[in-house]
Amino acid sequence: MEGRMPDLPSHRGIHAGIPPLTLALIYIGAVVLPLALAALLGETHRQVTVQLGAAAGSISAAMILLQMISSGRFEAVSGRIGIDITMAFHKWAAPMALAFALAHVALLIGLPDPDRPNRLARRFATLMTAERLWDARLALILLALLVGLALLRDRLPVRYQIWRGSHALGALALVGLVLAHLVTDGLLGPARAALWTGFAAAVTLPALWVYARRLTRPRSECWTVASLRRVTPRIHEMLLENPHGDSLDFRPGQFVWASVGGQRLPLHDHPFSIASAPGAPQLRLLIQEAGDFTSSLDAVEPGTRVAIDGPHGSFGPSDAPRDGLVLIAGGVGIAPILSMLETFARDGCACRLRFAYAMHDSRDMIPAAMFRPALATLGVTPLLTASRNAGGEIAQGRLGEAQMKLLLDGLDPKRVEVMICGPGPLMTTLTDTLNDLGVPLSHIHYERFSYGSGPLSRKDHRIMAGFATIFAALAAAMALYSLV
Repeated sequence: MEGRMPDLPSHRGIHAGIPPLTLALIYIGAVVLPLALAALLGETHRQVTVQLGAAAGSISAAMILLQMISSGRFEAVSGRIGIDITMAFHKWAAPMALAFALAHVALLIGLPDPDRPNRLARRFATLMTAERLWDARLALILLALLVGLALLRDRLPVRYQIWRGSHALGALALVGLVLAHLVTDGLLGPARAALWTGFAAAVTLPALWVYARRLTRPRSECWTVASLRRVTPRIHEMLLENPHGDSLDFRPGQFVWASVGGQRLPLHDHPFSIASAPGAPQLRLLIQEAGDFTSSLDAVEPGTRVAIDGPHGSFGPSDAPRDGLVLIAGGVGIAPILSMLETFARDGCACRLRFAYAMHDSRDMIPAAMFRPALATLGVTPLLTASRNAGGEIAQGRLGEAQMKLLLDGLDPKRVEVMICGPGPLMTTLTDTLNDLGVPLSHIHYERFSYGSGPLSRKDHRIMAGFATIFAALAAAMALYSLV
């Protein structure tokens, strides 16, 4: 059948939120606003290097403040662009804020002056020892520490909860130090001091609300574990029930932050994709053993409380007309794809559907009974591959160009939508392969939370170019401010 995908059930909009270009312009505008006010009020400096230094410091401070709301928990920010891109920008913006802060210090020290050879040494000594600049020095050290620990997080011998808690407290302390430095040492007039104070409050209060909301949530709102079983040697299926009989309002492809044991602080939250259809009597999560918490799942008993925050994420098929929909899963990435399959099996699918599922070892595939009924209802023959222990209907090898051609056979590549969920290298490699076969990059969707695993796809390069454009615009604003 060809035609339009019927509208998915009217759940919370998976593509709600601010459009990407608008969001980028808002970000740039928010960072540049304090500079614009300074120029408007005539609060500038006649020396170009000092003017540039002030601009660099202002940009760094604004970027630090905006980090408080770019961590992925706010749907208005991440709803349209995706929580993965939001968090990637958060990670890249931090070292850029540090770079602007270092430029702030270097420019205030100034350039060498042959007529005054001791000037640089005196200015450096003032910055390093002046009592009134203690907050600035501490803020710079703390910023460098936060950036360094974030970049090395996967290599640190500390539990995730400890790192996350210390990171949150450090970020909060950094905001306080930055605001103190601006108000006491920034030579601000009343209007600019009020702007910075309001700016800090506007980004800090929503972040604090995330924690306050969880701390004040009644335990009676927690879901409970109905059952827990291993479906593969490393993947658990957890079925959750709502004590009030309510169902979670989500769209296929989204995920939740779950805290097993019902801990109130979000420090104990872990992201898990939903593997059941919206409206199902139980919420199903597929959890792969990968860390401290997931390795202890066997000890979780039925009836255990689970605090749920969600749904989150923008991964999922659109409602746009298409010739076909291709669903590709690898590893535990089968979870959101399973949610989509069950939803289409129940509600119907007016376009042609293709499905591929790959694992390194076929013994790690979830039981066929978990996806076969939906495929039978949809009339879809799966493409299954494994590098090890293949046989029967499971082909030997990995997903590559030949398999992508099979999935696209009979479809117009320019009118196909593709959903990929799996390991980073799988998603990026197949994205470029599908693009080579004629599928537009804008029609290929995946969520990538780590850019350290595997090469960047063309889609990733576009995202990185967008980030670079934003940072270049801020540098241009800094240069323009020096001419005022």
